[in-house]
Amino acid sequence: MRRFFPVLGVASALFAAALLRPQVPGSLNAAQAVARLIVPAPQELFGKPHLRLLVVGLDYDYSARDLESSAHSRSDVIMAVNVDLNKRRIAELSVPRDMVATMPDGSLAKINEAQSQGGVNESKRVVSRWLGIPPFDRYVVLRIDTLKHLIDAVGGVTVNVQNADALRRLGPNGPLNYDDSWGHLHVHLQPGPQHLDGDRAVGYARFRHDWCSDPCRILRQQQVIHALAQQVAANKLATLLRVRQLVDVIHEDVQTDLTPREELSLAIAFERLGASDIVTAQVPFTASVSLPGEGEAIVPNESEKRRLAAAMFDSP
Repeated sequence: MRRFFPVLGVASALFAAALLRPQVPGSLNAAQAVARLIVPAPQELFGKPHLRLLVVGLDYDYSARDLESSAHSRSDVIMAVNVDLNKRRIAELSVPRDMVATMPDGSLAKINEAQSQGGVNESKRVVSRWLGIPPFDRYVVLRIDTLKHLIDAVGGVTVNVQNADALRRLGPNGPLNYDDSWGHLHVHLQPGPQHLDGDRAVGYARFRHDWCSDPCRILRQQQVIHALAQQVAANKLATLLRVRQLVDVIHEDVQTDLTPREELSLAIAFERLGASDIVTAQVPFTASVSLPGEGEAIVPNESEKRRLAAAMFDSP
């Protein structure tokens, strides 16, 4: 289980927790007992009480032969994650991909351009500077279809499908309908709780074609991630039976500079992580602007950005 804890956004912590948690409270299985003897605690391993991770999900691009490709992909999902190693808590701050940011060459662009221009290392530099936080310690890159494969591997997820009015608690719920043949995105969902396979769940998570646009897309992403974590925690036996499939997905779809030893140490430390131990938020915006060659972008609420960054990342 070499990469079973690449901190896959917020959900991966719960994957590891669900699979490593003892069957009987207070007990340890043999693998856990041995691992705890030979793997240092994460505070010792990283030499600090907090770990800052950048989680990037690549967007969908297609070749001339209509094949999925990640070459020069922009980031479709941007999550700044602060892992509190002492309190065993996780704070995740989502950054809308269309936010205006300054690139290393001084030009203004959408913040997700950093990934396509210079890969994950440039994304780390641009996002940390944009948030005003110290550099990220590690990164996790989720390749195309990671979330879909994981959801299918656990047998689907139950999600309360909501339109923008329902998500923002401003009006009644309603269906979601959108077709984008070039982008291979076809979303046709009725409102309300329902069990979704990977394809439909990812379609819901990617949906942004209502008045709320990207901020509501992030809320839907967070819904799906939590639903995935709940599915793993609530169906432990089924998850254990599918563990080989889950591991294969992570090996194939996830790229990280966390070492196997670091991943195992984190998995052991966070084995009892619960929903109340995870805090999520997103950077709000105040206006939209047109960037030459970029189209419409959104301007962050600077005071809220600073407040959220300080609240979630004010750590050594």
